[in-house]
Amino acid sequence: MELSRRYVQVGFLWFCTLNGITVFYITSGGFRKSRFLIGYRIVHNFLVIILTVKFLLEFWRVSEHSFTQSPLVKLAAITYFGLVFISLISCMFCAHCRQDRISNMLVKLQDIDEVSQKRGYTPSREKKKFLDLTVALVALLILRLAIHGFLNVKRFLRGSHNPCNCFLSECMIFAMNSLAFGILHELCRNWWCLQSGLKMMLLDERPFEDRLTHFRKILNMFQSLIDMTEDFCAVFRFVFLCYLMRNVWSGIRVGYMLVRVCLGHSAIESELEYLQMVFVTCIQPLLYSIMMNSLTHTTDSLLEDTKNMMRKFYHPNARVEKTMEWFSLQIAEQHTYIHIFSTYRLNRALVFEGCSIILLHVIYMVQCEYTQMF
Repeated sequence: MELSRRYVQVGFLWFCTLNGITVFYITSGGFRKSRFLIGYRIVHNFLVIILTVKFLLEFWRVSEHSFTQSPLVKLAAITYFGLVFISLISCMFCAHCRQDRISNMLVKLQDIDEVSQKRGYTPSREKKKFLDLTVALVALLILRLAIHGFLNVKRFLRGSHNPCNCFLSECMIFAMNSLAFGILHELCRNWWCLQSGLKMMLLDERPFEDRLTHFRKILNMFQSLIDMTEDFCAVFRFVFLCYLMRNVWSGIRVGYMLVRVCLGHSAIESELEYLQMVFVTCIQPLLYSIMMNSLTHTTDSLLEDTKNMMRKFYHPNARVEKTMEWFSLQIAEQHTYIHIFSTYRLNRALVFEGCSIILLHVIYMVQCEYTQMF
């Protein structure tokens, strides 16, 4: 299991490197920067920007006639591809300006992971099942690439080449989101490992003086994870903001196009073709958001779970109780939730707000469409 997890991590890191996100590789000594990868990232990002602009211009030229028939479809296309372009800029900004901080987070997570393995800290069975989200992320990546490949082959055999194939840009955005997901995944896993280590220390029968050094080391690692979580939010704040906007707009596009196909009055074949493209471009943000919300929801309760676990253990020694109270007070004013500019918290509660916004905008767009008919 540990070996397979290692292979998945290396695979995702190379996927991020291939898409111009990271510029380091894994060696026996840790993470090393590569001058070749730095040059490759610059060339790749420049190429992606050029191709994306070209694709957008070609799509505008080909779809100009359908835009005149439905201003809302025109607005949807402008907004969506505008968000794609902004998401690309945010990914490139994060990759160029936050590379050292990303590398430091990965090194710290690797160090904590090695310490946990040496001391035998392992998450519970319930937590290990939750960590299988990595498998779902791999499946989502394969599904995304397979759908794009199938549709491109299908269009090629039919002789129609869709000019709006922002494949490289979508892969780059997905690679940045996957990197953020992977770091957050490792934060949760290391946190649960330290929780098991804290539980082992509390149940240990040795004198408290012998356990005090061990306890302080665990406390330092807990604080390191708390600080890393805050740094994680600062590094990926623009990426998460674009991620949130794309999720909302993807839901609006899918909902509106479904209503347009089912109740629309225009050419059904062209609408189905457009809905097919909408489904392919939106399936990744919508499915990815389910996993991201599930993972970020757990970070909200990490500190509370730790404090609740500590309250279950009572020790007659006054020094033990005083030390545990001091530890609880130290982490009481801190948090581990994932936020965007300290305004929005990425968790399951945000799903309701997002769905409400999607539903209201779909109703508004359908109302505007039918108002123009009469």
